[in-house]
Amino acid sequence: MDVSTLYLYALAAAACGVLLSVVFSDLIPGIDQIFHPTLILSFVILTSAFGFGLEHLTSLGSLVILLISVGISLILTSLLHLFIFVPLAKAEQSISFSEQTLEGRSAIVILPIPEDGYGEILVDDVSGRMAKSAVLFEGPALAQGTKVIIIEIKQGVAHVMTYPTQWKEEMFS
Repeated sequence: MDVSTLYLYALAAAACGVLLSVVFSDLIPGIDQIFHPTLILSFVILTSAFGFGLEHLTSLGSLVILLISVGISLILTSLLHLFIFVPLAKAEQSISFSEQTLEGRSAIVILPIPEDGYGEILVDDVSGRMAKSAVLFEGPALAQGTKVIIIEIKQGVAHVMTYPTQWKEEMFS
């Protein structure tokens, strides 16, 4: 079997691996903390692509081409990790707010919140309005249009309770 054919097989296998990784990445929680499949597969893809290209464009030996391909791929994959994956891992969903800044703010229920389930709230912000999943912190089920206060945010879900009317009376009397 020709060496360039091996590069093509490795390229196809890694491309299928990327597809499977994207589709099934949420089935195994924490897999990206053990090893980063996208990073490993991108290394294999780059090595295969550079190896295939160098096999056809140069007359160097196969071992030299493999070493050059691995070196180039190692550099590019390291840059990909440093400048793409690390910043994306630290980024939140939106750059306009941090979820922790929502704690203590008031909101309006837009989808009723049952006692043991999820609903949705609408929070007004300087940069616009945002909808957020919500559950009850304490108290009875909340109907649409109820004013609530956000007690805490856990795993992207707001824990809310009814906005106490006596607070409004105490603050403005």
